[in-house]
Amino acid sequence: MTSRPEAWLELLRKAGKTRSYIISKHAFNRMGERTISDDDVHRCSLEGHYIECQGHGQDLKVVLQGECEDGSVFYMVVALAFPRPVIVTVCRFKAEIWDDKGPMKKRK
Repeated sequence: MTSRPEAWLELLRKAGKTRSYIISKHAFNRMGERTISDDDVHRCSLEGHYIECQGHGQDLKVVLQGECEDGSVFYMVVALAFPRPVIVTVCRFKAEIWDDKGPMKKRK
């Protein structure tokens, strides 16, 4: 597999269509704490806005911005593992960490 974010995003979008991604236990717990539903995560996997690529250690991860059904904004970190992407965590945006760029957020 290539390390280009576009190629990995395509893999994630395909996994999103059939919900064949994995939600880590950590992400599942955070979803409950932060009232981010499975449907919100699913919608983000299909339509989320790409924010950045993280290359920590051996894992390549992408950060996607999504919107909950109630209109609140969140982001999710996805490890682009093959053959199935892994949702590592989900977080609410904290104003002090992100700049508001209209419809998208950008890390300061």
